[in-house]
Amino acid sequence: MGITTEFSNDGIGYLNARRGMFISAKLSALFLTLLLAGCATYSGSFGVIERHLEARQYDAALLNIEKDRDSKTDHALYLLNKGMVLRMKRDFAASNEVLEAAKAEIDRLYAISIGENVLSVMVNDATASYSGDNFERILLHMYMALNYLELGQPDEARIEALQVDVKLREFAKKIPEGRHVEDAFALYLIGMIYEDREDWSDAMISYRKAYKIYKKYQDNYGLAIPNMVKTDLIRMAKHQGLVDELEKYRSEFGIELLNINASAAETGELVFVLNNGLAPIKREKAVNAFDATTASVVRIALPVYESRRNKVFAARLTVNDSQSVTELMEDVDAIAKKNLDSHMPAIVARTVARAVIKAVSNEKVRQAAKNNKKNDNAVAGALGVLAFQAVTMATERADTRSWLTLPANIQMGRLLLPAGSYNIKVELLDANHQVVATQHYPGIVIRKLHKTFLSEHWISH
Repeated sequence: MGITTEFSNDGIGYLNARRGMFISAKLSALFLTLLLAGCATYSGSFGVIERHLEARQYDAALLNIEKDRDSKTDHALYLLNKGMVLRMKRDFAASNEVLEAAKAEIDRLYAISIGENVLSVMVNDATASYSGDNFERILLHMYMALNYLELGQPDEARIEALQVDVKLREFAKKIPEGRHVEDAFALYLIGMIYEDREDWSDAMISYRKAYKIYKKYQDNYGLAIPNMVKTDLIRMAKHQGLVDELEKYRSEFGIELLNINASAAETGELVFVLNNGLAPIKREKAVNAFDATTASVVRIALPVYESRRNKVFAARLTVNDSQSVTELMEDVDAIAKKNLDSHMPAIVARTVARAVIKAVSNEKVRQAAKNNKKNDNAVAGALGVLAFQAVTMATERADTRSWLTLPANIQMGRLLLPAGSYNIKVELLDANHQVVATQHYPGIVIRKLHKTFLSEHWISH
């Protein structure tokens, strides 16, 4: 394959060629049995859970998620998915307890062991412990903040907001250009948290940061700057007396000051967050190729994201005579795909290196069997060679792990309302704005000069 390498005793079924030892058919079959048990793709096992989520059978989904409880390599994913399903169930306190454990596990995995790195080179990428992708780590903090907001614990939400800001700064310093190191919606949510606490300066800083990243989102993901971001920038610039900045935004956005609701100071606000659908799922695309140098068949397997079906296009909020339609704030589907693209050169390099190692290993086994002079072992040797090659091909699987209970996109709708208790009606709309489903939320309390957060994770079926 154009690359030479030493055959390491860390490889599966290492052969001591100098002594002429070879792997017997029986031993190779045993390796094959053990390794195939861990070779099924992660995403392939998620179908049952997805069907439970579509049917809103959250307890059944949690029972299936518990099957991964004792997985050493997928423990962080187990916690992430469990935490998100508990959130769907509206058990926000339990969700945050589990997500806090996920956060601790992910932080621990930053210092990954050398042994896992060696095994991932020799077998496949999925043998290493999953520590979350960059955008998943940010969303982890964001959902914990939303949980705290729905629990009525703004101080705790602010702590999560600060951690998001720290993480984004850390990513910007350490991660190469092109990776997902910024998150517009997370920063916008931080601004809303600060504003609700009357931290006007910090709120304005976060809104500015979100606005700058949303401008990049237009190029990277085709996502327009949400109108509510534009309105908040103008409103906050006016509130803080930033005359030049106010004029800049007014001119750029084409929004007149008269359009800003002057009665906002006398009301509270309902903030509805729609977590829409499910994030894309990683599938495996593989090809078998013949390596003439070692006379071996090698397998190349790579991950590719596949979007999941979703009927819902937007949501319409209705409270008495007031209505609002959600805006798209974060395209998780597009971000996940873009992030995988940025990782692909490294994934391909590791996959090719593994193919070389496995091809050379196959050749070593074949030569050892050929050089063995004991005729009574000739058949066993031939079978051993075939079994060993079967093992090297069967273990070459793409890493299809990801946080599968994330939404495909995140939307937001807002309504200014006088203080009081309200029954909120949310209609889920398709692309033609026809109603797909309706949800009711009774007794939602709106406080004067404060934001009340309400969220729903809707999965089409």
